[in-house]
Amino acid sequence: MKGFSLAVVAGAFAVLAGALPAVAQEQTVEVDRIDRVTGAPSPGGIFRPPEGVKVVSPGALIYASFDRNFDGVISVEEIAAGAAAAFDVADKNRDGFVTGFEQTDWAARMSSGGDVMANAMTFDIDLDRQVTRGEFVAGFKRLAGQINPSGDLTFIDLVRSLNRPGDQSGAGR
Repeated sequence: MKGFSLAVVAGAFAVLAGALPAVAQEQTVEVDRIDRVTGAPSPGGIFRPPEGVKVVSPGALIYASFDRNFDGVISVEEIAAGAAAAFDVADKNRDGFVTGFEQTDWAARMSSGGDVMANAMTFDIDLDRQVTRGEFVAGFKRLAGQINPSGDLTFIDLVRSLNRPGDQSGAGR
């Protein structure tokens, strides 16, 4: 009887062992089904991003929220008012300064945790490790001027092509 139960256990183990590679194979097939953005290598083997892909400028959602009259243009005045309101949100302890930790937390809540809005150096011009309301507003205006030199932003300014004509900086990515 002992020999029989040992044979049954050994047989069951063999059946399970044979099924395991099939299960493992199915899992690798699932992993292989990841969607990827395709691009074609250009001459020389450099990756060329696909046409029509758009990316948003740093802080685009925050800037878009500053458009109070909903005309699709964020004026310098709207940027100043919006940045002042954003400062009040970022200054969690209400001491009149935004520290690096407060700024990082604020940027993460505003969906900008990985871009320039989370970097305390973006706004702390005098490098004293605390950002005043004036520095915060000036930083938003400075960033807007880098996106559009006029200082006013349109929603179109906040979205750009991944592969802008003449832009060689992203060619090797």
